[in-house]
Amino acid sequence: MKVEDVLGSISSAPKRYETIRAALRYQGHGPTLKKTRAEYFESEVGRQEVGGSTEQYEPPEFDEPDGPYGWRCRVWFAGVRFPSKGNRYRLELELPNEAVSGSDLHITAWAGGAVGPGGTETSLVHSTKRGNLDDDPSWMWLAQDSYWTTYLFDPDGIAGLPLLLNDLDLRVEAPVFQAGREAVRLIGVPVEEWPYDPDPLRWGADEYEVIVDIERGVLLRCASRLNGTDFDALEVEEIHFDEQLPENIFTSREPLPWS
Repeated sequence: MKVEDVLGSISSAPKRYETIRAALRYQGHGPTLKKTRAEYFESEVGRQEVGGSTEQYEPPEFDEPDGPYGWRCRVWFAGVRFPSKGNRYRLELELPNEAVSGSDLHITAWAGGAVGPGGTETSLVHSTKRGNLDDDPSWMWLAQDSYWTTYLFDPDGIAGLPLLLNDLDLRVEAPVFQAGREAVRLIGVPVEEWPYDPDPLRWGADEYEVIVDIERGVLLRCASRLNGTDFDALEVEEIHFDEQLPENIFTSREPLPWS
């Protein structure tokens, strides 16, 4: 496949499925994320973001661990083939609890809704966690934000990822398999410094990788690297398309069965 074919496949991903059920894994390297974030806010681009001065602004502190860390979650996603509701999703995030056997869950869900006068919205944020959620490390809030997981399934509409990737020097590598799916790997190298913060790609990387499902166009992996090593990587471990989802999938406060 050519680069333009891969980018076109990413842009058309929402047209290639009705529903997704996926298990995801995130891995980050705390020291590198802190370093690159600090460098961003010290850059001219970062200063412009905060109005030309860093004196009146403190960069966000996500309190990443001083080493490798990560999390796993399960996602149910219904895409834009439902124009009256838009994207709908459910995110069940594992919250390890050393005090008890097993893990707690943080559940975030969005059942969609009409926009405008008389429109309705249905959203759900619930946790089975014992204790105070405010005691969680601040970086955990990023894991609970649906943007950082569901962009894999609508990478153009949610994150504008093809436009970001198009600013890189791109090459397509040989087909690979990820999560049991036939896919293609796209590697990008920055040509010059980003003129903005390119999330969900990370500022300060010298190489970026996305793995794209050949049939569906969704991302199966998205990683930012520095000196040949991932410091921010989200990947799909298991994925299922076009299942008939239960009616309560986006409103239930209870953990849902996986299979």
